[in-house]
Amino acid sequence: MVSTFELKDIFNDNFCELISKKYNFEENDNEEMRKDLENTFKDFIILILSENNSYTLEERNKLYNEAIFNLLQASKLLKGMPHPASSMSYKLIKMSETLKKVTYGNKKERTKANRFIEKNLIRKFIVFWNKYSNNKFLSEKNKINYEICKCFVECSKEVHRRFPDIEWFKDCEIEFTESLFENI
Repeated sequence: MVSTFELKDIFNDNFCELISKKYNFEENDNEEMRKDLENTFKDFIILILSENNSYTLEERNKLYNEAIFNLLQASKLLKGMPHPASSMSYKLIKMSETLKKVTYGNKKERTKANRFIEKNLIRKFIVFWNKYSNNKFLSEKNKINYEICKCFVECSKEVHRRFPDIEWFKDCEIEFTESLFENI
């Protein structure tokens, strides 16, 4: 038998009732909606906790800056050498460019550099939203319903209240969230 751990409840009934009314979710079983919402965030939370998310955004950026420097130095050493070293040089440059986008990039660049787990969280939230809302994520004209972004930010703030150590939810703001949804 494999032992697993349970996450503490993320969303309470009052919160679910609040967003249900605020975003005009269809009449539903609040317990089912709460479970669906928790399942939407569960994998992401577990992955972030398993990464030892104890450092802050500022500390992460310092580490990324150091990594960028070392990647560029290694790339210079390998540049012009026969294969496979020359192709590794190119890959190291691309890795440093990605870290630069995450650290210094504009809104669009940072969003393109988002990790798969962040994009997966957004996809799961879209499935949740489309199940409970009559105003789907995409309209018939393929226009994004930006109410989903506001709801996501509220849910993220609630997750942060339950898991204050997860920096990602603390830093989740509307502009960043909109860019995440636009790139799905």
